[in-house]
Amino acid sequence: MDPALASASTPAPVTFEDGLGTRRLAVDRTRNETVEMLCLRGDLTGVPSFEFALRERVGHLAAFSDASFGRVRSVERLKDPGSTLALVSDVTVGTRLSEILRFAEAADVTLDIDAALCLLRQLVPAVAMLHENMPDISHGAIGPERLIVTPGARLIVVEHVMGSALEQLRFSQERYWRELRIAVREAYFHCGKALMRARLWAKDRQVERNVFPSISQVIHDQTKLGEAETQADVEARYKTQL
Repeated sequence: MDPALASASTPAPVTFEDGLGTRRLAVDRTRNETVEMLCLRGDLTGVPSFEFALRERVGHLAAFSDASFGRVRSVERLKDPGSTLALVSDVTVGTRLSEILRFAEAADVTLDIDAALCLLRQLVPAVAMLHENMPDISHGAIGPERLIVTPGARLIVVEHVMGSALEQLRFSQERYWRELRIAVREAYFHCGKALMRARLWAKDRQVERNVFPSISQVIHDQTKLGEAETQADVEARYKTQL
């Protein structure tokens, strides 16, 4: 471990835990700043190419900086036999979306579609900007566990450097979902190449509008929040509220 990262004689309390590992706070003594350490699960880092892929991705994104993404500082080796590798990042103040959803479920609170849209309106442009600046980068592990909602309702993507490392695990789709909450189930809207190949301008390739689900139904299928609106309701609300 970098000697500049000071920790107490006993491990710092766990601030959050998911399938990737545990998060703990430490102090960067070179700057006298508190940082967050994602102490990765030992069975993940046991894959020989995992550490190399993670370090390569962190290095590649070293110059990338945007307010919608948490800042990743470095990858450090640990002496803990249960977790030999840590991803060091700036501390992002806020609550992880997975915790908000868990609390809402426990309190039997229904989150409406507007709440989901508020987050998606921030997430989609942020991811698009990442790919525009780093076209060969896959964000890889975006999910409620890696999204933080700040006290000002801003959405911050954290630990976005994990993509290529997680690919090295070669898990089945079921295991990726069960252990890491990463799902690959359906196609998604992509770059212009997909539109070119689809030839959407050709009459013989077009379908009636009622064959395709409304944007509300698409979002509802992904988030399972609230109730899906009809296309007519969506269009009416867009005219009066956006």
